[in-house]
Amino acid sequence: MQAPGAAPPTGDSPAVLTRRTGNPPPVNLMSGKEAELNAKEQRGGKDRLARGQGGRVTFTYGSTLPSVVCAPLRVCNLELQPGEVVQQIDLGDIARWKATPTAYGTGDNQTSVIVIKASDSGLTTTMTIATDRRIYVVQLVSRTKDWMPLVSFVYPEDVQQDWDAYRAAVNRRQQATTLSDGLNAANLDFNFAIRGDTPSWRPVRVYTDGRKTYIQFPQAMRYDESPALVAIGADDKEQLVNYRANGDRYVVDKVLRHAALISGVGGDQTKVEILRERN
Repeated sequence: MQAPGAAPPTGDSPAVLTRRTGNPPPVNLMSGKEAELNAKEQRGGKDRLARGQGGRVTFTYGSTLPSVVCAPLRVCNLELQPGEVVQQIDLGDIARWKATPTAYGTGDNQTSVIVIKASDSGLTTTMTIATDRRIYVVQLVSRTKDWMPLVSFVYPEDVQQDWDAYRAAVNRRQQATTLSDGLNAANLDFNFAIRGDTPSWRPVRVYTDGRKTYIQFPQAMRYDESPALVAIGADDKEQLVNYRANGDRYVVDKVLRHAALISGVGGDQTKVEILRERN
């Protein structure tokens, strides 16, 4: 007994196999001009035709004239883009070929399918499909040796949309993890506590990159409200610290352990403390 998937015995031609089993061989058994054309396309390096599971054949729309191979007593299904609506179908040979539309799915995912039938083998004609999006021109061939049960298309604009969506997702991730000063939040330490008074300039966040400390203020803070920054030593005494204003934040040239932001003097003094917390 011949094992499943094994090559047919020597001497059994495709036509003999079809008469003996009642089923045409798979579509990848090509011969003649179709095999020559397929070889030329592969040598040219153009991704015009791809074969998948279940006998599916996929063409790149607009890259070549698709050739759909059908067989008598077999149905070929030509699947269009989801959401695309068929407006008209024209056959070059309406006596020996039939093409009728059907659909599956619902809503925006409803997919139109053209069901194609050939009445005999050895036939060649063309079919034009007009939809609400584009025109398809397809060559139809009928043989007893092979057939394409399902044909579909890859659309260049879909590939571009996939790339655009990918780039947009990358940009969203970068924006979500990147602060206004260009630093990536994933590389920063936000382990600071902010205590004390609650003036309008109270910092919204404090963070460090391991070399410098960044104190970010509300966007609405006025220049004349800018507090003074001092470091607080282990003896709780205030110390001068080098810092500079950069947009809406102070940039301190070291990692702060304990500091204070001070505005006003005496009884009108406002003080906000910043403490580095241990991990």
